[in-house]
Amino acid sequence: MRRIHVGAALGLLLLLAGCGTAQPGAGSGAGDVTSTSLPMPTGDFPTGLNHATPDPTVVELRPTRFDRATAGDGDNLVVQYTAGGRAECAKLGRVDVAETGDAVTVTVRLGQVPGAKCGGEQPMIAATFETTVTLKAPLGDRQVRDGAS
Repeated sequence: MRRIHVGAALGLLLLLAGCGTAQPGAGSGAGDVTSTSLPMPTGDFPTGLNHATPDPTVVELRPTRFDRATAGDGDNLVVQYTAGGRAECAKLGRVDVAETGDAVTVTVRLGQVPGAKCGGEQPMIAATFETTVTLKAPLGDRQVRDGAS
């Protein structure tokens, strides 16, 4: 049994030793293949969320719960939500905001691009997006409520 393992290991070693980079002109010509290693990426990994801007052409809008809302600069409110399926079938159409003295109600509305075929099964993918809305006044101590709840 031990000889089989040693023979298999030796065969694998010889096979691996035969792999490598073909040198131009070393083979028959037309079938030569050159293998290269790609350099490591430089720079940082992308950070932050996908930023979305409402598209007024989106149709069949439906309220969608948001994941998080935080005060931004000045009168801005940054709203994060998750959209799933094909991009053309879960696009930001509108964000409705209703303000009172003690609360801000935000309703994210997703829909589909006109003409998109969104019936049937959708891919099981999701992405987190953020959009910024401008309030009439800074958020301050007001509570943020989800209009899709």
